[in-house]
Amino acid sequence: MTTYRCFEYEHDDDLPSEYDEVRTPDALVEHFLQEHTEPGDRVIDVFAGFGTTLTVAERLERIPFGLEYEPDRVAYIRDRIETPDHVRQGSVLELEPSWFPACDCCFTSPPFMEWTDDRNPFRNYAGESTYADYLDDIETTFARLESVIAPGGTVVVDIANMKHEGRVTPLAWDVADRVANVFYFDGEVVIPWTGDGSPDDRAGTFGYGYDHSYCLVFTKPDE
Repeated sequence: MTTYRCFEYEHDDDLPSEYDEVRTPDALVEHFLQEHTEPGDRVIDVFAGFGTTLTVAERLERIPFGLEYEPDRVAYIRDRIETPDHVRQGSVLELEPSWFPACDCCFTSPPFMEWTDDRNPFRNYAGESTYADYLDDIETTFARLESVIAPGGTVVVDIANMKHEGRVTPLAWDVADRVANVFYFDGEVVIPWTGDGSPDDRAGTFGYGYDHSYCLVFTKPDE
């Protein structure tokens, strides 16, 4: 597995003006779907956001499935893809095996949290949480996801470490450690970003203090 890939930070389309969100660039999703899936494979994103994984999967002739907590984002995704009934609104912490067919790959980016935050990322930063609770929820998320990943399937997690007020939260490593309790950890791919679209005004790529992020690659063993 190549452990270093460089991409230009850009998106194929713009979000509606009422949103100001950081999104995974299309090229990153495209690279990993081409590497780990074939046309006709099922691809799922359990933090579907605004549907980047799903629209890229559809463009590459994969079959997209998605789960998203926010109803307005679900509606936005359903308007963008040819299989709107493949997108479900709900919490990944409550995911049931009956919600989706067996999928060959998951490409997803969970909500981020730094260690001093007391908001709940799994409720779109409403309500209260702790970093320890967040990591427990991460492990629960991927334990739930395991039920809809086919044997031999791949899980790719787009994540970054975070700098805040001079202290580093090793988010990528903490998430890797918890997801590895569920899936086999193949390793990380370092992703530096280039291009005029890179959000340097956000104090580093994605606003978290670094000019690179990671894709953590896991597999579900064959039965």
